[in-house]
Amino acid sequence: MLLNAVYLILTYWKVPAFNITPQVAGSLIFFIVFIGTLSFFIYRGSRKLVLVLAAIYAGRVLFSSYTLVMGTAFPLVPYVLPTTLIGFYLFGRIIWNWP
Repeated sequence: MLLNAVYLILTYWKVPAFNITPQVAGSLIFFIVFIGTLSFFIYRGSRKLVLVLAAIYAGRVLFSSYTLVMGTAFPLVPYVLPTTLIGFYLFGRIIWNWP
């Protein structure tokens, strides 16, 4: 949950300024509730959920790295890619017992 909060803070810090509307506030609240729910199920030991999330994060890391190398990445990618890598590593520790 804390890593996702860091990701969210970096996103709002580095994305160009925008107006905070009720839709943006609702999306933020939904994101926090959704991540909190996922964190609860991970804490309870849902290995299938962690496996699915590890696959999603692996795809995100590969695609983001590819776009970064090709020079077509969104300007936010260099800032949030480390948090995505750390998230993938933490999921890998749960599923595949990485050190």
